[in-house]
Amino acid sequence: MENLKAVFWALLAAFIWGTAPIFFKLGMKGEMPTLAGIFVHNLTATSLAFIGLLLLRENPFAYPLKEILSVALGGILGGFLGLWVYYKAVKVGDVSIVAPVAASSPLFSTLLAYLILGEGLSFQKIIGALLIVLGVALVSASR
Repeated sequence: MENLKAVFWALLAAFIWGTAPIFFKLGMKGEMPTLAGIFVHNLTATSLAFIGLLLLRENPFAYPLKEILSVALGGILGGFLGLWVYYKAVKVGDVSIVAPVAASSPLFSTLLAYLILGEGLSFQKIIGALLIVLGVALVSASR
C-alpha cells in the first residue's frame, strides 16, 4: 500500500512537472535570460514554501545539520544548476524534445541510488533504465 501511495504522488509530480515546461517556454520565448527566469521561478517557489512553513508552523532548521546540508546540496544541484541548464535547453529547443530528454533523470537516479545508497538493481529496473535510454534516443532522433 505504501508503494501505491508513492506511485500516486510520483505520478502527480510527473503531471505537474509535465505542465511546467510549457509555462517555462512561454516565459522564455522573449527576452528574459535564463538566470532571470530561474530567479523568478525560485523566488516564487521560496515564497510559497515560506508561507506553507508559517501556516504549518514548521521550522526547517530544527533537524540535524547533516540532513539540512544534504537537502541544501540537492537544492543547489536540482533547484539551481539543473534548472539553469534546463531553462537554457527550453529557451533554445523544442519542449517536446527537451522535456523527455531531461526526464531521463531516473536513469541517473537509479544508477546513483545503486552506487551511493546501496539500493538493489533488479531485472525490471535494468530494463526500465534501458527503455529510458531507448526513449531518449527515439525522441532525440525525431528532429
